[in-house]
Amino acid sequence: MIIDWLKLVPALLLLLTPISLFHGKKIRVRPIERDWDTHWPQIAGLGLHWIDLGRAMLGAWLLLDAISLPPGARGAMRYAPIAVQGALLVFSSCLQSLVCKERDSALAPFMFVTGLVLGFYSPTVAGFSILLALTAAAGSRTPWVYFPLLAVLVAGLGFLFVGKGALVGLAAGGAAVALPWLLTLMFRQTLVLSYRARRSSSESGATSSELR
Repeated sequence: MIIDWLKLVPALLLLLTPISLFHGKKIRVRPIERDWDTHWPQIAGLGLHWIDLGRAMLGAWLLLDAISLPPGARGAMRYAPIAVQGALLVFSSCLQSLVCKERDSALAPFMFVTGLVLGFYSPTVAGFSILLALTAAAGSRTPWVYFPLLAVLVAGLGFLFVGKGALVGLAAGGAAVALPWLLTLMFRQTLVLSYRARRSSSESGATSSELR
């Protein structure tokens, strides 16, 4: 394999840093099974979610270019780069989910896995997969279904648009998307999503008195 370390090192830093390390005192989590109607503004207003999307997309794109085949590679060696890339994608998504400061909980890396798909696959495969998965999750009012459905759509649409030659890469991407959710079932952890807590009235009153 040919490794471009100038791309691989920043890719690893972007992908393998758990986002929960940056959760301060104002960050709260709530189970995704709850009704979301009144909480979406708080969730969408947390900048870390958008950072998650961007860093995953950039990290996956860098990873895709960082490992390549030498000229004349044959046999099983042809699959070595995609196998390494797939393993890193799977590990990164599981790391984002399982490293959580809340006890017996795992973060739901919605934005992170979305960024992985956008950065690692063609715009056609990524765009249609994300759009269909979002529509189904929103329509069924079951946000967790986004993970298994996106994994199936990436594999299915990738096979349709790219062909069987991309099966290894499609399987790796599907595993990276679905495993965070599957691991919470295996270890019986609550799947949660972070949001920025609103300032309470007591805190607002205390701040006003301090300014007088």
